[in-house]
Amino acid sequence: MNKLNRIKKWLSGSSFTQLMEREGTNKYRIAKNADISYQSLLNWESCRCKPNDRSALAVASYLGLISNDDQIIELEREANEIKSKLARLK
Repeated sequence: MNKLNRIKKWLSGSSFTQLMEREGTNKYRIAKNADISYQSLLNWESCRCKPNDRSALAVASYLGLISNDDQIIELEREANEIKSKLARLK
């Protein structure tokens, strides 16, 4: 399991609630600072949906779970996957 998938698990359900408590923050602050909708964070916490890659990276970066270097690596991996999919469609 790659780092991004682990982070997505941390950003769901009760682990997300515990993470916010540990970091001394709340959904409102995260939504404002990570440019994510408050409703999305509510959905993550209630397990109605899981974060997508970009949202997870933004929140993880805000919470200090991932460094800028790690974020760049994950975005480059995502870009390579997209390039690969495009090449197969041609």
